[in-house]
Amino acid sequence: MKKRILVIGLTERMGGVETFIYNTTKFSNQNKYEYDFLVHGTDHTVFQNEITEFYNGKNHFYFIPSFKKSPIQAIKALFSFYKKNGNKYDFVHLETGAASEVVYVFPFCLFNRFKLISHSHNGGGYSPVINSLFRPIINLSSSIRLACSAEASNWLFGSNNIDKVKIINNGIDTNRFKFNAVARKRIRDQYHINENTFVIGHIGRFSEQKNHKFIIEIFSEIKKVRPNSKLMLIGVGELQPSIKKLVKSLKLNTDVIFCNLKSNTQDYYSTFDVFLMPSLYEGLPVVGIEAQSEGLPCFFSSKISNLIKITDNANILLLTDSAEKWASEIVLSSASIENRKDYAGIVKEKGFSIESTVRELEKTYEA
Repeated sequence: MKKRILVIGLTERMGGVETFIYNTTKFSNQNKYEYDFLVHGTDHTVFQNEITEFYNGKNHFYFIPSFKKSPIQAIKALFSFYKKNGNKYDFVHLETGAASEVVYVFPFCLFNRFKLISHSHNGGGYSPVINSLFRPIINLSSSIRLACSAEASNWLFGSNNIDKVKIINNGIDTNRFKFNAVARKRIRDQYHINENTFVIGHIGRFSEQKNHKFIIEIFSEIKKVRPNSKLMLIGVGELQPSIKKLVKSLKLNTDVIFCNLKSNTQDYYSTFDVFLMPSLYEGLPVVGIEAQSEGLPCFFSSKISNLIKITDNANILLLTDSAEKWASEIVLSSASIENRKDYAGIVKEKGFSIESTVRELEKTYEA
């Protein structure tokens, strides 16, 4: 008999959690596990079409109001949803970086037969005080605790619960994220970038966490040393307009390319020569794993879990280091085009393939 699992964590924005949910669904065993998705605060979500197609057109999505914006309507919708559907699930899998998200499960997990799996995907957040207030509730109500790293575990569950948390790698599709010279040429031609141009890339939402202002400062220093350089930024977000103003003020308009959202990110990794991610906090970023699978020299901030050092291409720098220091390290980096294809196999061997991750999740469902 199939196990039914309700997943909470998809949003209308493309991000690491959303990608993880889609990947684990796509590579799941349909004969043994079936996922539904509870989405709050929107009437659509990324990967909705792809998941619906995966389930042969059958709807697996439920939408409710945001607790933050419409608490009364959200409570009513949750009571109605769990009254009708709660007893059909073996697990509710809450995939989040904020303990406050437990309001979409608690106290309903006490009244229905399902068990709550709380899965931490971030090493920090915008509201540490609120997170600490909800931490006792998420620990009390969780039957199983998962995290992508020790940092993510400490953030959601507290440092005193580390021995109660299972670390599960953020696996990726290593067959998809493998260097592709044809895609590299196609994308470079599309943006009128010649092969001799040094391309720095970043993929991430324009939010405080991703530290785009520092990315621009680093790139400005790189331009002083390597004038024939371009910066490609993939993503959207609330801070994008202010970053565009910063780029304009530094007269970097022709050198910084705002690509917005892209579904073929694997082609853009192949286009890059370096991947840059000086985040203020992270759990274990999926994009950092994808970039290494594509054989890219990667530069991460020390606020990212040390687990991100999967290959010899991963470099860790301090946020207290100057933009000049970051730039000098990046300029010295180099990667042989001929060897970049080899790294997908290394990432897989290190246990970061999506197949390995899904098997670990399924063990959790069977435990």
